[in-house]
Amino acid sequence: MEFHEAVETALREYQHITGLRGYLIKNAGDLDSASERNYFCKCLKTSNKALSMCKECAAENFQEAISKPGENIYCCHAGLIKWTLPVNHNQQKCVIVMEGVLSKKQLEESGEWAKYLEKTYHVDADLMERTLKYVKVMDEPELNAGIALMKHLLTYYLTFSRETVAN
Repeated sequence: MEFHEAVETALREYQHITGLRGYLIKNAGDLDSASERNYFCKCLKTSNKALSMCKECAAENFQEAISKPGENIYCCHAGLIKWTLPVNHNQQKCVIVMEGVLSKKQLEESGEWAKYLEKTYHVDADLMERTLKYVKVMDEPELNAGIALMKHLLTYYLTFSRETVAN
């Protein structure tokens, strides 16, 4: 199993277990904030201003991920809680970007947040409020458990990558 294949397999298994999608970025030229496939982000990115901010946010967090070890938990410009994880294995590198989630409080305040998104990005507040209901809600222990799960899946599948190289 090749390095990127092992990472993609870990991402698929993570999605199967958690329902959350992630994607990998191999290098800065590979950045594509449109890789985010959840309904909320798709609707928000109908705004050119929001799409531009998504690209800027993705680039900034990619740079941070490759410059320091360990996961980086952050809040994107649209308010979703996201995380990145650099993956280094046998001199090969990439960064995993995980689909955004909400806290319970954020979901409770979704009406106000949708109005802010409408004012800032000229998107329909009612639509954005409805799409926020489809974003997974996680508390801090669940988020940390999700990150730990991804690390374990990577360790597992990258072990096969090592065995393939060794054989």
